[in-house]
Amino acid sequence: MRFVVAYEGTRYCGWQLQQSEPTLQLAMETALAAIEGHPVRVLGASRTDQGVHALGQVAWARTERSLAPERYRAALNHFLPEDVRVRLCDLPEGEFRPLQGVIEKTYAYRVDRGEVPDPRLRRIALHRPGPYDLGAMRAALAPLLGRHDFAPYGGAGSPRRSTVRTLHAAEVLEVDGGLEVRLTADGFLYHMVRHVVGALLLVGQGRAATESLGRMLAEGPPPQGMPLAPAHGLTLLGVAYGPPNPLDSRRV
Repeated sequence: MRFVVAYEGTRYCGWQLQQSEPTLQLAMETALAAIEGHPVRVLGASRTDQGVHALGQVAWARTERSLAPERYRAALNHFLPEDVRVRLCDLPEGEFRPLQGVIEKTYAYRVDRGEVPDPRLRRIALHRPGPYDLGAMRAALAPLLGRHDFAPYGGAGSPRRSTVRTLHAAEVLEVDGGLEVRLTADGFLYHMVRHVVGALLLVGQGRAATESLGRMLAEGPPPQGMPLAPAHGLTLLGVAYGPPNPLDSRRV
């Protein structure tokens, strides 16, 4: 069974199972075990960090109960905590693995720029007030588009065979009086989005040159290191897959 999962990541230590810590994978496996009557392993498309949220995380598990997808979704949401919800269940043809066949992923980073923080956004947006130069921010992102070695923007965790990624789209949007940075790529390195956003916010506030993001891509981070935006402003919007089991969880 394949799942599209939404969650508020505030009280979880990320997606991946951790000893004696609450995680999203554990929440899903606990709910599935209640339905199936035995332990079930769940695989996810993205190992979101502690405090990171999702609207379109994709997961998969080998299930045995002969329930229609709609009834399985209802059962899962009955057993899941209120800050985790399965938005879609379906039965892909043949073998499906959430880490394989990915075309692109989209993340969004929300910034509350009001002088007084909006209490409704305190768990899902970074409060950083002040005017922002959106033109400079958009210009700063332009050199990152396309295929590059993003190693300077990667964190120290989750080693990868390659640090080359293709950034398909990069936007800075005005949303409800705040800002949203959206990045779409064929994949992301550990902490890559948060490093990009951290550097981008300095540009928007006039504390770094427009050229700084492209320069860090070519030359590496400055001696003081790459700024890292806090996790709670980040949301995985979704994952897109090609044939033989197409799915775009951003549109569920």
